[in-house]
Amino acid sequence: MGTRWYAIDEVDDAFFDTAPLRHARSVDIPFPAEQTWAALTGDEVSSWTKGMNELRWTSPRPFGVGTTREIDMSGNFVLRERFYRWEEGRRKTFTGVEATRSIFRHLIEDYVVEPTPEGSRFSWRFAAELRRPWSFFQGPLDRFSIAPTGRSHIDGLRDHMLSRAAGSGVAYTVKGH
Repeated sequence: MGTRWYAIDEVDDAFFDTAPLRHARSVDIPFPAEQTWAALTGDEVSSWTKGMNELRWTSPRPFGVGTTREIDMSGNFVLRERFYRWEEGRRKTFTGVEATRSIFRHLIEDYVVEPTPEGSRFSWRFAAELRRPWSFFQGPLDRFSIAPTGRSHIDGLRDHMLSRAAGSGVAYTVKGH
């Protein structure tokens, strides 16, 4: 018997303004925008994100609109995503399309990388609507799972890049050094 998948209703940018569950976070990173973008589109994302076991790109490179990936999360939960925006080197936005648990009715995330004088800024937005009965537990689920995972993903990128730059033979170059 194969894995059962539950559809997630796709949404667009308007959902960021109306979603019952929303998060936004930015972090300054002392690396050029090109390097920050490369880390976000690489294969190591799961190494710095709490609760994420594996990220699999299911579309061939080069990535663009229509790119898909699967995220294997803790608790035996897998999420499939489809990018409806891909501005190479700058911005990518996806909507959830299906998952192995019927938790999300809608799910969307937006990633923006911008150059700064000190390196780059990574900004992230997340919006979701949970299905019943999960929606009754939205507060605790957000507090103990969704929000910490988002924070570890955003804040962990900077730490990951700094630790990789400190190692030998790594291609990351800290701005100003």
